[in-house]
Amino acid sequence: MNITIIHMKIRNSLQDNLNAASKAIHKAAKNEPAIIALPEYFSVPGCLSNFYSAEKIATLTSKPTIEFLSKISEEISSIYLLGGTYLEEYDGKYYNTNTLWKNGVLLGKYKKKNPIKGEIMAGVARGNQPVVIDSEFAKIGLLVCADMFDPVLIKNVTALGAEILSLPVAAMGSHPTVKGHPLTEKVSSENGVFILKAGNTCSSTIGGRSAIIAPWGILIEVSDAIGDRIISANLDMKRLLDYRKKYINK
Repeated sequence: MNITIIHMKIRNSLQDNLNAASKAIHKAAKNEPAIIALPEYFSVPGCLSNFYSAEKIATLTSKPTIEFLSKISEEISSIYLLGGTYLEEYDGKYYNTNTLWKNGVLLGKYKKKNPIKGEIMAGVARGNQPVVIDSEFAKIGLLVCADMFDPVLIKNVTALGAEILSLPVAAMGSHPTVKGHPLTEKVSSENGVFILKAGNTCSSTIGGRSAIIAPWGILIEVSDAIGDRIISANLDMKRLLDYRKKYINK
């Protein structure tokens, strides 16, 4: 099963971000992967440098981002689209929301359970429900960035049968420099799951470097070069099943 991640350079306007994402998605779709994944807050202008009001960001970006994801997933109809995240208002609260689409249809969504300090200060609320969505290829668990630091949530998602974890990521400037993918590699190996880590160029060196990770190692990752990238890897589901039998379900 071939998987593709869009590693984006974040632009300074909503429309420029949507245009860049559209171009990358259509380019990636030519190779007919099973899944294409976008980064956290991919449509939000300015690399989170002006992340002060969840209400204002949601008002600016939520509706056009949802419309974009629905439309472009219809255009790549046979491919699953992991829609990165956007801020969504629900009952007067604002949630960092990860979505899965196919052929224009929203198959499921997950509200980030563990927003970081900067998000909370801006008014982002905490979600509380783990989400796993079944597909003909695998069961896909939806997470977002700092959820990786929540072992209880990870266990809940894997207990629901997740074989692939969608992990859109972005990092604010205060995030420390990170070499490699120590946490995601640990979660992958200890739980027997593939992790699709989709990030952006603004945060490559501070935890936001895109990578596709298997329990036995990193399959592919981007460099720290500033620029849009498309990375792909084959997920060997039989090898994953064998790994789980040997190390997880023994």
